[in-house]
Amino acid sequence: MRTDDWAGVELAKGTLRLWLMKGKVEIAMREAAAGGDPVAALQALLRPLLAPGQAISVIAAGWPDVIPVPVPCRPPVPLGGRAIDPQIALHPLPGLSQDRPADLIANPLAIAGHLFRHPDCDGVVCIPGDPTVWAHLSAGEIVSFRSFLTAELLAAVAPTDAGPVEPGQDGFGDAVHQAMSRPAGLAADLSSVRALSAAGRLEPAGALARMAGLLIGAELAAARPWWLGQPVTVIGQGWLADCYLRALAGQGVAPDQGDPARAVLDGLCAAYPAS
Repeated sequence: MRTDDWAGVELAKGTLRLWLMKGKVEIAMREAAAGGDPVAALQALLRPLLAPGQAISVIAAGWPDVIPVPVPCRPPVPLGGRAIDPQIALHPLPGLSQDRPADLIANPLAIAGHLFRHPDCDGVVCIPGDPTVWAHLSAGEIVSFRSFLTAELLAAVAPTDAGPVEPGQDGFGDAVHQAMSRPAGLAADLSSVRALSAAGRLEPAGALARMAGLLIGAELAAARPWWLGQPVTVIGQGWLADCYLRALAGQGVAPDQGDPARAVLDGLCAAYPAS
């Protein structure tokens, strides 16, 4: 791809997000459900933005059936383009894989974007989400990573009428400390919170805060090799990122915070010259 006009696409959790770019400048952004056919969804989003007969290349992250790159490695580069129609050439961006422990990141954009902005980074990024990812970065490479299903577990056990977690809610910090001190008791401790809620002794918001604290505390205990003694950047916004920021602060860590939307766009821009 050797033109200033290009597009970047992120496919995640059934949603397709598209950015039309000129060089490093965003021209337009569109979003739609991918359905069962991401190619058709991409064509429906992109074609109305193109001039008649205009050909364009698209860097696509999170695309299905793309073999990931094993770590340690530099951020993956897009694969060779394949035409999906006369106007659109698709360049899939591989994800990341790890053997020990076995793990997979289908979409490496936020990590690549952080390295694009901070090429000399020697530390750890935490990307809260579904899943949450911890990645160790050094010398321009992704050295290792670990992902956690914390948000999925919280959604499965939390009260349905509680709303988002408030990290300042009574019980959150104590629950983080409790799970870090005794992670083996996590399942039983979650059951105790649910029992208190069912008995009317704990409001739904308080139950949710305690469950979030327990789950994030257990995660921090397992992820200790990634954050202990390391500079940490939490790439995220909203209540979940706020929970990680407060939980880390409770362990004496003073993390930086990164903008996830900026990191994703930076990750696409980092991949653009290599495509």
